[in-house]
Amino acid sequence: MMIYGKDIRDKMKLELRVAAAQGGMVMTIVQVGEEGPSTAYVNGAQRFARDIECELRIMHLPADISEEAMIGEIEALNRDPEVTGIMIQKPLPEHINSDLVVAAMDYGKDVEGVHPYNLGRLLTKEPGIRPTTPKAVIRMLKDHNLNIDGQKVTVVGRSSILGGPVAVMAIAENGTVTVCHTHTRDLAAETGAADIIIAALGKSHYITADMVKEGVVIIDAGINFDASGKITGDVHPAACAKAGYASAVPGGVGMITTAELFDNLRILAQRKKTI
Repeated sequence: MMIYGKDIRDKMKLELRVAAAQGGMVMTIVQVGEEGPSTAYVNGAQRFARDIECELRIMHLPADISEEAMIGEIEALNRDPEVTGIMIQKPLPEHINSDLVVAAMDYGKDVEGVHPYNLGRLLTKEPGIRPTTPKAVIRMLKDHNLNIDGQKVTVVGRSSILGGPVAVMAIAENGTVTVCHTHTRDLAAETGAADIIIAALGKSHYITADMVKEGVVIIDAGINFDASGKITGDVHPAACAKAGYASAVPGGVGMITTAELFDNLRILAQRKKTI
């Protein structure tokens, strides 16, 4: 059975429109250059902001901006009292160290949950802003009544913004979690034993039918583009056909991720009002 994110997204839109009407939700997306997929994401965020009547600002910076100058722009946003949340659109040009840029951001305005301070609070199970795609993965499972508690969860991918955080969040839900990566000796054995597979490696159709068992739950968080520009997931359709539940790509986790971005903005706005 294929599962989709549209109904979850629409429900979140209604809630976020109410929150935005109360004021204080102002986000700035910092975009360097005009790389195609990056612009597509920014356009999607703009549409979502219009739908919920939330103020979204785009800061366009030239592709040849220096690292020092970009950090200066981030620090100016940190000081701007009108800006509630900051998002740094990736990828950044190769000459800019994205870790340094993210660390320069005020963690109290980190709308993506990627600042080291916020990732640290995730690891220590303290309240805070969570990374958007991992939040979307967990929400998709919960909203479809797919229990994580006690289940064997295999996460394929260990990035600091997706695979790593979603593994920590699944552990917090009492899943028994295995994290796989490029050094995993027998990936098929790990995925084949899983009750839930969370694919987060960024390789088109990498997980094939022979690597999964019948009835498994598959949440595919991969976003890839084939030669024709079509979006594909990390899991092959034949593997999804064996699943009891499998998230669609496109139309699955990605549908929820943007909503989670604005949900984080809502949390930051509420926090700001209590300070």
